[in-house]
Amino acid sequence: MKEVINDPNSPPSTSPVSQGTKGGGLVFVGGQMPRDLETGKIVEGAEEQCRKSLEHCMSILAEAGSGPEKVMLTMVYMTDLDQKPAVNKVFAEVFGNAPPARNLVEVSDIGEDAIVEVGLIALA
Repeated sequence: MKEVINDPNSPPSTSPVSQGTKGGGLVFVGGQMPRDLETGKIVEGAEEQCRKSLEHCMSILAEAGSGPEKVMLTMVYMTDLDQKPAVNKVFAEVFGNAPPARNLVEVSDIGEDAIVEVGLIALA
């Protein structure tokens, strides 16, 4: 049975599973738009966008009883792969020297001037 995790403080997203879906021993958090919680607007810069997206994903994991050590795969959607160093910096802050596997995908548009959007799969 799938359980949808709901964080009332999460920013709006283009993903129907941005609130997290838990089932079969896994938690999936879909691509999350990097929005400021107070304004609802996309934050500026790839580094801050990655940080906001990852913070959202981590809050959903915590609610599901999981944590960064249980992340198996992160999906990073980027409109500009030249911003990969910014993503690497944030991932090092969150995961240290042993980040989970990453699937970096270049996309033409995430929406509303977003550069980076992050989603993940973790053990529940």
